[in-house]
Amino acid sequence: MRYDRRNRTNLDNLSPNTRAAAYKWYQFCLNNQIDILITETIRTKEKQAEYVKNGSSQTMKSWHLVGQALDFVPVSVTGGADYNAYYRPDIQRAIVEAKRLGFKWGGDWKGSWDKPHLEYQYKGYGTDKKLDFLPVINKLKRDDDTMTAAEKKEFDELKATVKAQADRIKMLEKQNSMEIPKWAEKAVKTAQEAGLIDTPKGGSEDFYRILTVLYRGGLLSTRVEDKL
Repeated sequence: MRYDRRNRTNLDNLSPNTRAAAYKWYQFCLNNQIDILITETIRTKEKQAEYVKNGSSQTMKSWHLVGQALDFVPVSVTGGADYNAYYRPDIQRAIVEAKRLGFKWGGDWKGSWDKPHLEYQYKGYGTDKKLDFLPVINKLKRDDDTMTAAEKKEFDELKATVKAQADRIKMLEKQNSMEIPKWAEKAVKTAQEAGLIDTPKGGSEDFYRILTVLYRGGLLSTRVEDKL
């Protein structure tokens, strides 16, 4: 791939699920020696406004603005960008693969073609915020019967790791935002009366433990007395 470094730099700027799909497509191009140049991915509002002004684009709601689109051009045998080569057989193979991966091709649009354009709509405009592992895991579940014993063992270990991490995240979230424990109620009330806290609920377990230690050591009571 003649422009590999530039292509990867541009792909890295895409939103997470779009980036994952785009790299699968790019790997297909690499494997099949389909030479392309990815000219643009993420785009600023200022650049989009410029394109609208000069007629290159018709909307300020471009998928490029949210990192869910890329523009590419076929590369000729001499290394130049060939905007007349989108119907070259190898480029058409690449476009078919992009569609299989979930991209929409601008060359299919009615009335206003945009052949360099591939957009990944995901769950809608601007929805690609966090990498979604579920489709991958669900696919692996469906493909269970094609796995070797070693692969299935590795996959089961991966599932166990993901579950353990998810459980730990939930536990940490709960610890960092919890109701006032019974054993901390007197300490919280005293601290609130002393003017030390104004939002008693939603603290972490460590927060309530510190208040309780201070209360049992008489430090919160002293603060109340100082105010009188």
